[in-house]
Amino acid sequence: MTSLVYGKTYRIENGFNDWQGGFLDACGITSCCKENLYDVSTCKSFNCEQVSSNTWEIQSVNGNANGTPVLTSDSVFLINQYGEKSYLDVCGGGIHMKDVSTTAIRKKEETMIWIILAHSSGEIHEGDTVSLLNASFDLKDAYLNIDKYPPVCNENLFNVIAGYNPDYNHGSVQWRFLG
Repeated sequence: MTSLVYGKTYRIENGFNDWQGGFLDACGITSCCKENLYDVSTCKSFNCEQVSSNTWEIQSVNGNANGTPVLTSDSVFLINQYGEKSYLDVCGGGIHMKDVSTTAIRKKEETMIWIILAHSSGEIHEGDTVSLLNASFDLKDAYLNIDKYPPVCNENLFNVIAGYNPDYNHGSVQWRFLG
């Protein structure tokens, strides 16, 4: 099994309805956070319309070197590779969910930090099922998730949120990194 490593790019697939949730994608303009760059939704196939829009680099928050394995409970930045490279971020939204978009500026806010949680301890491998918990204290227990609302990009599948009431039964908070 190939380990997930820092500095490498991956496509990130959602586990909704037996892995039919699509691939994490940066697309269009931001809808909720005007200071951010791209809205985030899921696209239908491994090769989205803009191939690099669904490609994400894993970067360590704590300075782990590129090429070293990602471990469960590590804090990471996810950097989209489309156009102006940008960080997965959370802002705006309602009581039970927050909008997810990307920002080109690496800020100090914890809304850009994701804790990667595998269902086993130790190294995470490509294709392992994981959940992504936002590290912001203000967003306690907000997991990267898809919802029922249509995405900003009409050609995409689902809107992506950081949600407090994830639908564990249908896999919407499950993700896997594919090389």
